[in-house]
Amino acid sequence: MDNVTHTLISVLVGEVVHRSIPPSAVLGDRGRRTVALTVMAVGGNLPDADVVYTSWAGSTLDYLLHHRGHTHTVLGSLVLSLVLFLAVRLWWRFRKVTPERADLGFLAGLSVLAPLLHIALDFTNSYGVHPFWPVDNRWYYGDSVFIVEPLLWACAAALLFVLPSRTLRVLIAVVLAAGLGLSWFSGFVPPSFAALLTALTVGLVAVSRFASARAALAGGAAAWLALTAAFVVTARSAESRFGDLLADRFPQARTLDVVLTPMPANPVCREVLAVQRTSDRYVVRRAFHSLAPGWITADRCADLYPTGGTGTAPLAPVGQPSTDEVSWTGELAVPVDLLATLASEYCAVDALLRFARAPVATRVGDGWIVGDLRYDREPGLGLAEVEVGPSEDGCPRLRAPWTPPREDLLGGD
Repeated sequence: MDNVTHTLISVLVGEVVHRSIPPSAVLGDRGRRTVALTVMAVGGNLPDADVVYTSWAGSTLDYLLHHRGHTHTVLGSLVLSLVLFLAVRLWWRFRKVTPERADLGFLAGLSVLAPLLHIALDFTNSYGVHPFWPVDNRWYYGDSVFIVEPLLWACAAALLFVLPSRTLRVLIAVVLAAGLGLSWFSGFVPPSFAALLTALTVGLVAVSRFASARAALAGGAAAWLALTAAFVVTARSAESRFGDLLADRFPQARTLDVVLTPMPANPVCREVLAVQRTSDRYVVRRAFHSLAPGWITADRCADLYPTGGTGTAPLAPVGQPSTDEVSWTGELAVPVDLLATLASEYCAVDALLRFARAPVATRVGDGWIVGDLRYDREPGLGLAEVEVGPSEDGCPRLRAPWTPPREDLLGGD
């Protein structure tokens, strides 16, 4: 999830918590709100501090393996919570503030909540998280919400006339205007959904201006939860329908995974990657799916996709006709044991496969380009691709303990 969303949702939750509990005799209303919003905003972004050591490591592989690494686990988030808690306690000591037990409980609760909220928001995307390390090193994917979702930005409109800080209100207004502008003029969002986003934003601004603060905050929080639930429900419906279609069209193949990447402000359209295998072949098929083909066809979904360029992997045509519900864009098939062989021969491939959910391999000269089809958007080497060969192999500087998403394939299942 982008950091704008993390910040807006965290501030919304912080204001809700602040107004939902009895006032503090020591901190006062202004002081406690400052603590609530600061801890939530900072803590709601703190897990992304992993970019510090991924930047130090200096390689794309290190970034892929550790961007949502140890700081995006429950254990890691508790360490970050302790850092937050101690930082505020030191600030209070510097300011000669003696908090009551209730104030310490308030601070501890927010310090724990903020990083966990970050992980929960990240889970809703198709990038994935592995929150239960070191007990469980597997990746978990929500496949429900686009990584930059303007509908969630709109929920912060409830804060526009609730927060006393003019600076915060101006910043929120700028973000809301940017979300509306991108939705109407970027070409990625159908006009009907851009209109829905506009109505939601205007409605929450009106509630914030004319209703009580509690009503406005309840409206913003309810909109956030309802929108997330709507994306989750429609994603699971699309997954079920596409799974039935795969079983009907490719009865000889076993489906290992169905990867759903939603579109911004659009619960109808999704990019879908079908990860399948037969007895001797491994194949990834790419398509676009419409949950309401009578309204928005799958071809129209493909046209709306924000990054649908030609990638490195040479996709062949899928031997199935496209329909209004499903538009096939290509497939890549390789011998079923190829990835396991490359992983045993090349350190870079072994590392990449601890991240790649839809791995593909392409022969280039006497070497290979191995990548993750989720992020194959350009002809050259991209974010999730490595090139290996007889004299080319690059190990990451930081080893990762994550279970490969395609362990079901690498283990020879």
